[in-house]
Order: sequence, then C-alpha cells, then structure tokens
Amino acid sequence: MTLLDECIESLGEDSNILTNDEKSKILNIFEGSFSLTEWGRIDWDQISKREKVNTVNDIFAFLEKHYENLKTKIYIIWDAVTLPIIQSDLKKVFSVIDDVTAVSFDTWIFSL
Repeated sequence: MTLLDECIESLGEDSNILTNDEKSKILNIFEGSFSLTEWGRIDWDQISKREKVNTVNDIFAFLEKHYENLKTKIYIIWDAVTLPIIQSDLKKVFSVIDDVTAVSFDTWIFSL
C-alpha cells in the first residue's frame, strides 16, 4: 500500500478524488489565488492575513478569527503533478494530518 493509498483510506468514504478536469480547474483557481515563487512555493510576503501556527488548534483559532463563514469543504493539493487532488472535510483532514502530509513534500489545504 502506498502513502497515497493510506491517506485515502484514512480520509474515509466522504472524501472524493477529483477527475483530471476537476483537478485542472482547482489548480487554476489555486494558482490564481496566490503569488507563487519561481520554485513553486506560496510567496508568504504577499499574503496579508498570515500567522505562524504550531498546532492544529492554532490553525482553527486563526481561521475562526479571520473568516466569518469558515468553509470546511477543502481540497488537498500536493506538489507532485502525478498525484490527485482530494476533496475532503477540514476537520477530517486535520484528524489524519500525518497521513495527509506524508504523501509528498509540499501539501496545501485549499478552500474556495
């Protein structure tokens, strides 16, 4: 079983693997939402609402403070183009975050 398989299994039945067309649409929205460095990382100097966090609880506190209508439907995006994008629930993702981040080096959790 691969790390991706373990991640999908951990996320459970309520998660969906996007089709290639859906993946392309989400990637286009993601790339248009952030300034990216030439090496493919988010340029955090260009992000006005940011904060260093150390725990999952810190992340939720930040999100609840800054986003009145916090959406829990999210997309997991990894840096490897061969990997799928998975739609899941934010709280579920954080409950299995070690499985999610083990799949590839860079992992982004993105909501619309």
